[in-house]
Amino acid sequence: MNRIYTVLLILIVCLTSCTAEDTTFSVTNEAVGPVTKITKTSDLEALFKGPNDSLVKTDSDNYVLFEKGGNKLMKLSAKKEDKEIIDHIQFFDNRYTTENGISLKSTFKDIQTSYTVKKISNMIDFIIVSVEESEVYFIIDKKHLSSEVRFSTASRLEPIQVPGEAPIKHFMFAWPL
Repeated sequence: MNRIYTVLLILIVCLTSCTAEDTTFSVTNEAVGPVTKITKTSDLEALFKGPNDSLVKTDSDNYVLFEKGGNKLMKLSAKKEDKEIIDHIQFFDNRYTTENGISLKSTFKDIQTSYTVKKISNMIDFIIVSVEESEVYFIIDKKHLSSEVRFSTASRLEPIQVPGEAPIKHFMFAWPL
């Protein structure tokens, strides 16, 4: 009887260890889903050839990935100097998640809990939050900020000036040059 349990336990361990983790919506410093730093724009069509994906090249040398049914997943942009190198990626689907669990469903407080805020860039209509541990950056609409900082681009923003409940409007990734 012990022999049956031992064989069954070994079989279960083998089956669970052979199951590959789905990284389709995973965002790490090494890869975004199946796209890596060395992926060329000419490789994208073959990479997203599956029956559930549709890749569209725009006239501005961007590539937009749609899911079957029309849901926009992400936009991949090429460098201006070299159209073969992917410069940055913008996510439109909230299933894309960083290693630390941040997605489009997250808030500024979630970013602060998961990462060290490196810099907050103050733009006209939004702020850009860069973090130390990753190549991702987050865009938050300034309408969530207090009126003292909402209407100014001159003031330097500190994390304490951004409400924790401010939602992420856009979520992007860029490999370092």
